[in-house]
Amino acid sequence: MRVHNEQDAVVVGVDGSGSALDAVAWAAKEAARRGRRLLLVHAQLPLPFDDLEPTERLRDELHRVAWQWLHEAADAARDVAPDLHPEVRLDQGDPVTALIAASASAYEVVVGSRGYGGFTGVMAGSTAMALSAHAHSPVVVVRGSAVRPGPVVVGVDGSAASELALARAFDQADVEGARLLAVHVWHPLPAWVGGIALDERDRVEAEAEHHRLLSERLAGWQEKYPDVPVERVVARGHVAQRLVDYSDTARLVVVGSRGRDGFAGLLLGSTSQALLHHSPCPVLVVRDEQRH
Repeated sequence: MRVHNEQDAVVVGVDGSGSALDAVAWAAKEAARRGRRLLLVHAQLPLPFDDLEPTERLRDELHRVAWQWLHEAADAARDVAPDLHPEVRLDQGDPVTALIAASASAYEVVVGSRGYGGFTGVMAGSTAMALSAHAHSPVVVVRGSAVRPGPVVVGVDGSAASELALARAFDQADVEGARLLAVHVWHPLPAWVGGIALDERDRVEAEAEHHRLLSERLAGWQEKYPDVPVERVVARGHVAQRLVDYSDTARLVVVGSRGRDGFAGLLLGSTSQALLHHSPCPVLVVRDEQRH
Protein backbone atom coordinates (compact mmCIF):
# COMPACT_ATOMS: atom_id res chain seq x y z
CA MET A 1 0.00 0.00 0.00
CA ARG A 2 1.34 3.42 -0.93
CA VAL A 3 1.36 6.02 1.82
CA HIS A 4 1.20 9.69 0.83
CA ASN A 5 2.23 12.65 2.91
CA GLU A 6 -0.63 14.75 1.59
CA GLN A 7 -3.76 14.98 3.68
CA ASP A 8 -6.02 14.98 0.60
CA ALA A 9 -8.83 12.49 1.18
CA VAL A 10 -10.95 10.36 -1.09
CA VAL A 11 -14.37 12.00 -0.61
CA VAL A 12 -17.63 10.11 -1.17
CA GLY A 13 -21.15 11.48 -1.48
CA VAL A 14 -23.59 9.44 0.64
CA ASP A 15 -27.39 9.55 0.30
CA GLY A 16 -28.59 6.19 1.64
CA SER A 17 -29.02 4.61 -1.80
CA GLY A 18 -27.53 1.34 -3.01
CA SER A 19 -25.71 3.27 -5.73
CA ALA A 20 -24.04 5.44 -3.10
CA LEU A 21 -22.91 2.31 -1.23
CA ASP A 22 -21.35 1.05 -4.49
CA ALA A 23 -19.47 4.35 -4.62
CA VAL A 24 -18.35 3.87 -1.00
CA ALA A 25 -17.02 0.38 -1.79
CA TRP A 26 -15.04 1.68 -4.78
CA ALA A 27 -13.69 4.62 -2.80
CA ALA A 28 -12.73 2.46 0.20
CA LYS A 29 -10.59 0.21 -2.01
CA GLU A 30 -9.05 3.30 -3.60
CA ALA A 31 -8.26 4.96 -0.26
CA ALA A 32 -6.81 1.75 1.20
CA ARG A 33 -4.45 1.00 -1.68
CA ARG A 34 -3.29 4.62 -1.85
CA GLY A 35 -2.92 5.11 1.91
CA ARG A 36 -5.36 8.02 1.93
CA ARG A 37 -8.13 9.10 4.28
CA LEU A 38 -11.74 8.30 3.39
CA LEU A 39 -14.28 11.05 4.05
CA LEU A 40 -18.00 10.23 3.79
CA VAL A 41 -20.19 13.30 3.25
CA HIS A 42 -23.94 13.72 3.32
CA ALA A 43 -25.60 17.08 2.64
CA GLN A 44 -29.10 17.57 4.02
CA LEU A 45 -31.24 19.72 1.76
CA PRO A 46 -33.54 22.32 3.36
CA LEU A 47 -37.14 21.13 3.51
CA PRO A 48 -39.58 22.86 1.11
CA PHE A 49 -42.18 23.83 3.69
CA ASP A 50 -42.93 27.30 2.29
CA ASP A 51 -44.51 29.25 5.16
CA LEU A 52 -44.73 26.26 7.51
CA GLU A 53 -41.81 25.32 9.72
CA PRO A 54 -41.06 21.62 10.21
CA THR A 55 -41.66 20.34 13.71
CA GLU A 56 -38.76 19.61 16.03
CA ARG A 57 -39.69 15.93 15.87
CA LEU A 58 -39.40 15.91 12.09
CA ARG A 59 -36.06 17.73 12.21
CA ASP A 60 -34.74 15.17 14.69
CA GLU A 61 -35.94 12.26 12.55
CA LEU A 62 -34.30 13.60 9.39
CA HIS A 63 -31.10 14.21 11.34
CA ARG A 64 -31.20 10.66 12.71
CA VAL A 65 -31.72 9.14 9.25
CA ALA A 66 -28.85 11.17 7.81
CA TRP A 67 -26.45 9.91 10.49
CA GLN A 68 -27.77 6.38 10.00
CA TRP A 69 -26.89 6.57 6.31
CA LEU A 70 -23.40 7.83 7.14
CA HIS A 71 -22.77 5.07 9.68
CA GLU A 72 -24.08 2.41 7.28
CA ALA A 73 -21.67 3.78 4.66
CA ALA A 74 -18.80 3.63 7.17
CA ASP A 75 -19.65 -0.02 7.91
CA ALA A 76 -19.71 -0.76 4.16
CA ALA A 77 -16.28 0.86 3.77
CA ARG A 78 -14.83 -1.26 6.61
CA ASP A 79 -16.29 -4.39 5.02
CA VAL A 80 -14.14 -3.66 1.96
CA ALA A 81 -11.07 -2.34 3.80
CA PRO A 82 -11.07 -3.48 7.47
CA ASP A 83 -8.01 -1.39 8.39
CA LEU A 84 -9.61 1.81 7.12
CA HIS A 85 -10.97 4.39 9.56
CA PRO A 86 -13.63 6.33 7.62
CA GLU A 87 -14.50 9.86 8.67
CA VAL A 88 -18.11 11.04 8.42
CA ARG A 89 -19.50 14.54 7.95
CA LEU A 90 -23.04 15.88 7.82
CA ASP A 91 -23.45 19.17 5.96
CA GLN A 92 -26.52 21.35 5.54
CA GLY A 93 -27.48 22.65 2.12
CA ASP A 94 -27.15 21.73 -1.53
CA PRO A 95 -25.25 18.47 -2.19
CA VAL A 96 -23.50 19.79 -5.31
CA THR A 97 -22.24 22.86 -3.46
CA ALA A 98 -21.06 20.70 -0.54
CA LEU A 99 -19.12 18.28 -2.73
CA ILE A 100 -17.58 21.00 -4.89
CA ALA A 101 -16.39 22.68 -1.69
CA ALA A 102 -15.00 19.36 -0.42
CA SER A 103 -13.24 18.78 -3.76
CA ALA A 104 -11.00 21.80 -3.15
CA SER A 105 -8.89 19.72 -0.75
CA ALA A 106 -9.79 16.23 -2.01
CA TYR A 107 -7.71 13.72 -3.91
CA GLU A 108 -10.88 12.81 -5.77
CA VAL A 109 -14.65 12.87 -5.25
CA VAL A 110 -16.66 9.68 -5.76
CA VAL A 111 -20.44 9.45 -6.27
CA GLY A 112 -22.92 6.81 -7.38
CA SER A 113 -24.71 7.03 -10.71
CA ARG A 114 -28.22 7.20 -9.27
CA GLY A 115 -29.81 7.60 -5.87
CA TYR A 116 -32.68 9.09 -3.89
CA GLY A 117 -32.41 12.57 -5.33
CA GLY A 118 -29.71 13.71 -2.93
CA PHE A 119 -26.23 13.19 -4.32
CA THR A 120 -27.37 11.30 -7.40
CA GLY A 121 -30.37 11.18 -9.68
CA VAL A 122 -31.78 9.57 -12.79
CA MET A 123 -29.10 8.11 -15.06
CA ALA A 124 -25.86 9.93 -14.23
CA GLY A 125 -27.82 12.62 -12.44
CA SER A 126 -27.39 16.36 -12.28
CA THR A 127 -25.02 16.04 -9.31
CA ALA A 128 -22.56 13.83 -11.18
CA MET A 129 -22.68 16.09 -14.21
CA ALA A 130 -22.21 19.26 -12.18
CA LEU A 131 -19.32 17.76 -10.23
CA SER A 132 -17.59 16.52 -13.38
CA ALA A 133 -17.84 20.02 -14.82
CA HIS A 134 -16.94 22.10 -11.76
CA ALA A 135 -15.07 20.06 -9.14
CA HIS A 136 -11.53 21.07 -8.20
CA SER A 137 -10.41 17.43 -8.14
CA PRO A 138 -11.01 14.43 -10.41
CA VAL A 139 -14.48 12.92 -10.12
CA VAL A 140 -15.37 9.22 -10.21
CA VAL A 141 -18.95 8.21 -11.04
CA VAL A 142 -19.44 4.58 -10.05
CA ARG A 143 -21.74 2.80 -12.45
CA GLY A 144 -22.45 -0.90 -12.11
CA SER A 145 -20.37 -3.10 -9.84
CA ALA A 146 -17.65 -1.33 -7.86
CA VAL A 147 -15.31 -4.30 -8.37
CA ARG A 148 -14.72 -5.34 -11.99
CA PRO A 149 -11.94 -7.17 -13.82
CA GLY A 150 -10.54 -5.93 -17.11
CA PRO A 151 -8.28 -3.07 -18.15
CA VAL A 152 -8.22 0.62 -17.34
CA VAL A 153 -9.42 2.28 -20.56
CA VAL A 154 -8.30 5.81 -21.41
CA GLY A 155 -9.37 8.02 -24.30
CA VAL A 156 -6.44 9.75 -26.01
CA ASP A 157 -6.87 12.69 -28.40
CA GLY A 158 -3.86 14.92 -27.68
CA SER A 159 -5.81 17.66 -25.87
CA ALA A 160 -4.67 19.10 -22.52
CA ALA A 161 -7.45 17.30 -20.64
CA SER A 162 -6.60 14.08 -22.48
CA GLU A 163 -2.96 14.34 -21.39
CA LEU A 164 -4.02 14.64 -17.75
CA ALA A 165 -6.40 11.71 -18.21
CA LEU A 166 -3.53 9.65 -19.64
CA ALA A 167 -1.34 10.48 -16.63
CA ARG A 168 -4.09 9.46 -14.23
CA ALA A 169 -4.91 6.30 -16.19
CA PHE A 170 -1.29 5.06 -16.07
CA ASP A 171 -1.16 5.76 -12.34
CA GLN A 172 -4.49 3.97 -11.78
CA ALA A 173 -3.42 0.93 -13.79
CA ASP A 174 -0.13 0.79 -11.87
CA VAL A 175 -1.84 0.97 -8.46
CA GLU A 176 -4.47 -1.61 -9.41
CA GLY A 177 -2.04 -3.97 -11.16
CA ALA A 178 -4.13 -3.74 -14.33
CA ARG A 179 -3.30 -3.41 -17.99
CA LEU A 180 -3.98 -0.16 -19.80
CA LEU A 181 -6.03 0.08 -22.98
CA ALA A 182 -5.22 3.38 -24.72
CA VAL A 183 -7.89 4.22 -27.29
CA HIS A 184 -7.60 6.86 -29.99
CA VAL A 185 -10.66 7.29 -32.20
CA TRP A 186 -10.77 9.15 -35.50
CA HIS A 187 -13.47 9.87 -38.03
CA PRO A 188 -13.00 8.16 -41.42
CA LEU A 189 -12.13 10.52 -44.24
CA PRO A 190 -14.94 11.35 -46.66
CA ALA A 191 -14.65 10.28 -50.29
CA TRP A 192 -14.17 13.91 -51.35
CA VAL A 193 -12.31 16.76 -49.66
CA GLY A 194 -12.35 20.22 -51.22
CA GLY A 195 -13.46 18.78 -54.55
CA ILE A 196 -10.56 16.30 -54.62
CA ALA A 197 -11.29 12.57 -54.69
CA LEU A 198 -9.48 10.57 -51.99
CA ASP A 199 -8.25 7.05 -52.70
CA GLU A 200 -7.38 4.18 -50.39
CA ARG A 201 -3.76 5.35 -50.14
CA ASP A 202 -4.95 8.63 -48.58
CA ARG A 203 -6.93 6.72 -45.99
CA VAL A 204 -4.00 4.43 -45.17
CA GLU A 205 -1.72 7.45 -44.71
CA ALA A 206 -4.31 9.14 -42.51
CA GLU A 207 -4.63 6.07 -40.31
CA ALA A 208 -0.85 5.77 -40.05
CA GLU A 209 -0.74 9.38 -38.85
CA HIS A 210 -3.22 8.58 -36.08
CA HIS A 211 -1.10 5.58 -35.04
CA ARG A 212 1.92 7.91 -34.84
CA LEU A 213 -0.05 10.39 -32.74
CA LEU A 214 -1.01 7.70 -30.23
CA SER A 215 2.57 6.39 -30.05
CA GLU A 216 3.89 9.89 -29.36
CA ARG A 217 1.37 10.44 -26.57
CA LEU A 218 2.28 7.14 -24.90
CA ALA A 219 6.06 7.25 -25.31
CA GLY A 220 7.10 9.00 -22.08
CA TRP A 221 4.45 7.33 -19.94
CA GLN A 222 5.47 3.81 -20.88
CA GLU A 223 9.00 4.57 -19.70
CA LYS A 224 7.67 5.99 -16.43
CA TYR A 225 5.41 2.96 -15.81
CA PRO A 226 7.36 0.00 -17.28
CA ASP A 227 5.33 -2.54 -15.31
CA VAL A 228 2.01 -1.47 -16.82
CA PRO A 229 1.10 -3.60 -19.87
CA VAL A 230 -0.23 -1.30 -22.58
CA GLU A 231 -2.48 -2.16 -25.49
CA ARG A 232 -2.92 0.47 -28.19
CA VAL A 233 -6.12 0.80 -30.18
CA VAL A 234 -6.68 3.15 -33.11
CA ALA A 235 -10.32 2.89 -34.09
CA ARG A 236 -12.56 4.60 -36.62
CA GLY A 237 -15.97 5.97 -35.73
CA HIS A 238 -17.66 8.17 -33.16
CA VAL A 239 -15.45 8.81 -30.11
CA ALA A 240 -18.16 8.50 -27.45
CA GLN A 241 -19.70 5.37 -28.94
CA ARG A 242 -16.37 3.56 -29.29
CA LEU A 243 -15.33 4.38 -25.72
CA VAL A 244 -18.71 3.18 -24.44
CA ASP A 245 -18.12 -0.05 -26.40
CA TYR A 246 -14.69 -0.57 -24.80
CA SER A 247 -16.07 0.26 -21.35
CA ASP A 248 -18.21 -2.88 -21.51
CA THR A 249 -15.24 -5.05 -20.47
CA ALA A 250 -13.29 -2.41 -18.50
CA ARG A 251 -12.79 -1.92 -14.76
CA LEU A 252 -12.55 1.87 -15.21
CA VAL A 253 -12.70 4.44 -18.01
CA VAL A 254 -10.63 7.61 -17.68
CA VAL A 255 -11.37 10.66 -19.84
CA GLY A 256 -10.71 14.36 -19.95
CA SER A 257 -13.74 16.53 -19.44
CA ARG A 258 -13.33 18.28 -22.77
CA GLY A 259 -11.32 17.07 -25.75
CA ARG A 260 -10.58 18.26 -29.26
CA ASP A 261 -14.15 17.55 -30.33
CA GLY A 262 -15.58 19.94 -27.71
CA PHE A 263 -16.24 23.67 -27.82
CA ALA A 264 -14.17 26.01 -25.67
CA GLY A 265 -17.24 27.27 -23.84
CA LEU A 266 -18.40 23.84 -22.69
CA LEU A 267 -17.28 22.66 -19.28
CA LEU A 268 -18.12 19.02 -19.96
CA GLY A 269 -17.64 17.50 -23.40
CA SER A 270 -20.06 15.24 -25.23
CA THR A 271 -17.77 12.21 -24.81
CA SER A 272 -17.64 12.61 -21.02
CA GLN A 273 -21.40 13.07 -20.85
CA ALA A 274 -22.05 9.99 -22.98
CA LEU A 275 -19.84 7.84 -20.74
CA LEU A 276 -21.47 9.16 -17.56
CA HIS A 277 -24.86 8.15 -18.98
CA HIS A 278 -24.03 4.86 -20.69
CA SER A 279 -20.79 3.28 -19.44
CA PRO A 280 -21.42 0.04 -17.50
CA CYS A 281 -18.26 0.61 -15.43
CA PRO A 282 -16.97 3.45 -13.21
CA VAL A 283 -15.90 6.61 -15.07
CA LEU A 284 -13.12 8.93 -13.88
CA VAL A 285 -13.27 12.47 -15.30
CA VAL A 286 -10.27 14.82 -15.17
CA ARG A 287 -10.45 18.50 -16.11
CA ASP A 288 -7.44 20.47 -17.30
CA GLU A 289 -8.19 23.19 -14.70
CA GLN A 290 -7.88 20.74 -11.81
CA ARG A 291 -5.05 20.51 -9.30
CA HIS A 292 -4.35 16.82 -9.89
